[in-house]
Amino acid sequence: MTATNAKYSYEHANECTTTVQGETYTVWANHMKRGMFAKNEAGEVKQIKSGGYITNDLTVRKAIAASFNLKSFRK
Repeated sequence: MTATNAKYSYEHANECTTTVQGETYTVWANHMKRGMFAKNEAGEVKQIKSGGYITNDLTVRKAIAASFNLKSFRK
């Protein structure tokens, strides 16, 4: 995951980008909702993890693939 220079806030913390099946996703933690969210290039936002946080890139890509109903989690 590649960190972005987004301003830190409790609702949009530690913003990073990653690629799944050639599409770039922006991933961030929301400390108020205790979870992680991802946004695709079309602007659709989905929660990829609730009740915790993910730091491993492979796990983030797998969670994105599951949340956005993708066939594979490969880059």
